[in-house]
Amino acid sequence: MLEVITPTQVRLTISEGRYHQVKRMFAAVGNHVVELHRERIGGITLDADLAPGEYRPLTEEEIASVV
Repeated sequence: MLEVITPTQVRLTISEGRYHQVKRMFAAVGNHVVELHRERIGGITLDADLAPGEYRPLTEEEIASVV
């Protein structure tokens, strides 16, 4: 799913991402990716208040969802 937010921002939803897949997809249509932000990995929604490089422990439910 591709949602245009502004002329320079989009929200892209993919079900499986490979190495630099999003960058390659946009380059194929002549666009350059300046910044990427992952919001969710599988069923785990990332905390918006974590700074780049920060992490938090997974809950028991989150661990169960990926095992």
